[in-house]
Order: sequence, then C-alpha cells, then structure tokens
Amino acid sequence: MSSNCKSNLFFLLFLYFLIAWGCKKNNPPEPPRDPSVQIITDQKDLKDYLKTHFYNYEDFQEDPQNFDLTIKIDTIMGDNSNKIPLIEQVQSKKVKFRHNDNQVIDYDYYYLITRKGNGQSPHIADSAYVAYRGQLLNRSQFDLRQTPIWLDLTSVIKGFKEGISLLNTGDFKVNEDNTIDFFDYGQGLFFFPSGLGYFSNPSGGIPEYSPLVFEVSLYTSKQTDHDGDGILSRDEYDKDGDGIPDDSDQDGTPDYLDKT
Repeated sequence: MSSNCKSNLFFLLFLYFLIAWGCKKNNPPEPPRDPSVQIITDQKDLKDYLKTHFYNYEDFQEDPQNFDLTIKIDTIMGDNSNKIPLIEQVQSKKVKFRHNDNQVIDYDYYYLITRKGNGQSPHIADSAYVAYRGQLLNRSQFDLRQTPIWLDLTSVIKGFKEGISLLNTGDFKVNEDNTIDFFDYGQGLFFFPSGLGYFSNPSGGIPEYSPLVFEVSLYTSKQTDHDGDGILSRDEYDKDGDGIPDDSDQDGTPDYLDKT
C-alpha cells in the first residue's frame, strides 16, 4: 500500500472516530423513565402474557408426588387451545418498592404456587438453596440453574426474593452413595414488572424495562446474620417494608451489615 493510501486511510479512520465521539457527546443517554408511568406498560404486558400462556398443571394434578416434574410454560394455541390460562390460576399481591428517585410504587405481583412445600418460608434476608429458570415475556431464556445453588437473598432483585418468600422448604434424604434427594419442597411461578427487576439497567440478556418470569424450586434455606452482631438479618433488613435495607443510624451502612 502506498504512503498516500495509508495517509488517506488514517485520515478517514480519524474522521470516523471524531464524528462518532461528537454524536455520542451530543446524544447523552436517556434518563430513566418515571416508574409510575412505566408500570402501566408493564402491567398491560404482564396481563396479556398471563391471558395467552399456560403451564403444565395437568402433570402436577396427575402425579403430585413426582418431584422429577418441572414447570413448563407454553402458548395457548393449536392443540393447546383448551388449556386454562395463567390469568385464571395466578394469585396477586401488592409489593412496595422505593426507587432511586425516592418514589415509592405499589406493584401488582403475580404468582402461582404449584407446590407449597412442607417446611419453613425463608425471609427476604435469608439464604436459599434453589434451582430456577428466568425468562422474558417473549419466552427467551436469560438464566437457568438446574443444579441447585445457594443464594443470599439480600443480593438478588426484589421480585425474585419476594417470590422465594412465598414458598416453603422441603425435606431430604441422604443416599448410600452420599447423594441427596429432596422432596416435599416448594415450587412456583413468579411474574413481576421491570420495577421489581432491573428496570432501566439492561443485564445479561435482559433488555431495559423488561417484566420477568421465574420458575423456582426451593429446597432448603438458612437464617443469616450478615454482620455477626447476634441479631438475625431478618430482624434488621427492611422493617418499614419499602424494599430497601434500613439504615436507622444513617451512617451509610445498612443495619444488617452494621455491627455498631
């Protein structure tokens, strides 16, 4: 390549980056949407989804003690046209959450318990041993944990921890080969708006402002004392119920992490 060609190429590349930088400078990121406005779109999308989808409830009705069963969601169409839609099976409750702009929103949270479990319900500040699948409303999967893992519920999104607290843990037995079989544990479906998820922050295949769907199995849980002060985190985490960890002494450290 001649020196003139190289010079022209370098000039064009410099010009391209200069234009791109100028466009970026002149087009700053959009500010987050108002949660009280976004909730209207999310609720409509969630209800449309619940009206047009079903889960394999017949499998659970026919074989309730089969803990190899997993929850499966499908669209109501074709051979599935006679299935009962999720909207006729879910329950709902209000979940309060304080956003970064200090606006507190009461969200409609939808859930369906396929198996309640026979143990205890974890608190939103406990740790839980779970398997789960996360999906968008278009049924694209963004996360899957078929092998159970321990989750610190203080570190997960509000919608997920709220769902876990609706389930009960189960029992287990240790086999001769030291493997463990769980049974009588809780399983459920959770459907919630983006305000209880990642809202304006895209994350790992989840676009901004995405309502989320989770299928969850809760095997066991344990109470936690994150700061080792002798007070369980569940007694320090969120006494006012706004979804944000309490900081009663306003020292910048949440009470459940504050030994003082």
